[in-house]
Amino acid sequence: MSSSSSSTVLSTSLETLKGLLNSFSDQLSSYAPNKTSISNPPNSLALLHDLISILRAQVTKLSLLLLNKPFTPSAIASILASISGECLPGLMTVYEICSPDTYGKVLQTEVRNQLRDLVSAMGHLVDQTASMADFANMNAQEGLEGPEVPIGRREEILQVTGQVWSACDHMLATARLGIVGVAMNKAKEWEALIKDAIEELEEWDPDADDDFDMDLDSEPEEKNSKERVSGQAGNDKQHQVNSTPTMGIEHPTNGTVLDKENTKLLSSTQPRSSDPPPTTNIHSTKSKTLKLLKLIKMLFPALRKRRISTYPPFTRLDTTSSLPPVHRIEQFSDMLAFCEDFSTATDDLAGALYDRAPDLVQAKMELMIAMACRCVGRVKKGWNEEEDEFTEWSGKWIARAKDVADMKPEEELKLSQRCKGLSLG
Repeated sequence: MSSSSSSTVLSTSLETLKGLLNSFSDQLSSYAPNKTSISNPPNSLALLHDLISILRAQVTKLSLLLLNKPFTPSAIASILASISGECLPGLMTVYEICSPDTYGKVLQTEVRNQLRDLVSAMGHLVDQTASMADFANMNAQEGLEGPEVPIGRREEILQVTGQVWSACDHMLATARLGIVGVAMNKAKEWEALIKDAIEELEEWDPDADDDFDMDLDSEPEEKNSKERVSGQAGNDKQHQVNSTPTMGIEHPTNGTVLDKENTKLLSSTQPRSSDPPPTTNIHSTKSKTLKLLKLIKMLFPALRKRRISTYPPFTRLDTTSSLPPVHRIEQFSDMLAFCEDFSTATDDLAGALYDRAPDLVQAKMELMIAMACRCVGRVKKGWNEEEDEFTEWSGKWIARAKDVADMKPEEELKLSQRCKGLSLG
């Protein structure tokens, strides 16, 4: 094939791949399949693993061709054609069959976000490939055969190649983790956000803040802005929890359900007052808020050990016939959705406290307890529909949360009505 013909084929391959990436990006932004239309679909995790492995290998070969001379348009075009004709269409199929009614909302969302990152990184690599093609054509017209790739351009190619590799590695990890592994990691992330919010609140001194306000009376808008930044800092710290505390939820064979610290937290009683909750003592409100948030945080290790890790496993090595039934997938997804919402509700609760709005704090606390009641009710029994240690523990946990929030009898009645009928079975 002549040099001009090879360049034409490469140009066509680049345009085809660009168009496919743009189309893929649009679909990922606007389309979330609820149910696959493919009959007898394959295991999406296995297909994802295979396709990403092929794509990563092709990208590695493409990078080597771009970095080393001579520049070979035909070889590069062949790799681009493989990516356009096999890898990307296959990944779109993965996205379609990885529907929430089959694999759960959390896994679908994770795959969707990771595919977005991959498509974006691939777009940058295609741009670099097109730029190198223009560079090679310009040198060919000047009679320069196979010039060395400039250092700056080499660094750019290596950088975008690394971005694609990173996106591929994340997707390979997802495929290997499976439904339960991804859910465990996400639960740890959400718990970490709550842990950060607790630490922020513990460090916050309402009295010191009051003195600070007096010095800034002439700049109230700046003061309020700073308070809100402080109040929302916990939501900006995204990281994995390196260790998983037991929080007192031990295996039945250990003979212990709760450790001493958590037993004290759950079983301690406080006098219930008929008086309205304090509206002026911000310290009391802060203390009550921290107690509830620590209880919310305590719920996560229990759910991870008793409900997430015990969920029927499904990995890339399994057949689709071993997938849990739809109603179990829905229960699992609902539980995880509440876990995610806890992190958002924690930020809202902290914001109300920073704004010194005790009535709003009380309302936010009651909302969190209602969410917790629904979350626990959704998975009160085990996946085999039998009661276990979590069943008994969760009842104590809900009672303690209501006590911490100092809920009135009429408020408890409303809460029980909101939670009614949400237990398993």
